[in-house]
Amino acid sequence: MVAFWEPEESSGEIISLEKLEAVPVLSGVAHWRSLCAGRRFPERADIEPPKFGPLLGHVILVKVLDDGADYEYRLVGETLVPGFNENFAGRRLSQIVASAPKFGLGLRMLYDMVRTSGEPLGYRGWVGKDMKGAEFVYHENALLPLGPEGGEVDHLLIVSVILPRGTAVPA
Repeated sequence: MVAFWEPEESSGEIISLEKLEAVPVLSGVAHWRSLCAGRRFPERADIEPPKFGPLLGHVILVKVLDDGADYEYRLVGETLVPGFNENFAGRRLSQIVASAPKFGLGLRMLYDMVRTSGEPLGYRGWVGKDMKGAEFVYHENALLPLGPEGGEVDHLLIVSVILPRGTAVPA
């Protein structure tokens, strides 16, 4: 028997990179680590989208603006766009906060954690009926810092997998 499950309320948890399970996310973390080359994190210039191959569809690239006053979406992978019903490349996080406060403020918290600590983190969770407009019910993500050697985080590389609404799950 097949069931379609959707929680009433959204929930999520911060996890270590070692607890990530989705193959594209794990591949993204491995690629990011290879680019570190002994540094704390790679530079934005090290990220060459064509070298991501099929993984590029799972990538979001975010630029830090004004020391974290805002964030700008520079690239949104094609496999993620349907989950949000739009390609929000070129938009700012402040615009998302204005239109979807709960979602946007949650993203701001995660982005600020990675930006200020310079440490990567994993995040996964369920998207409930309370998140109007989201076309996915589950997500797993790696939020990975980028920036100049010895400097502050100036970009975030996010590798994500989403499970669309209406996806059958074993009952």
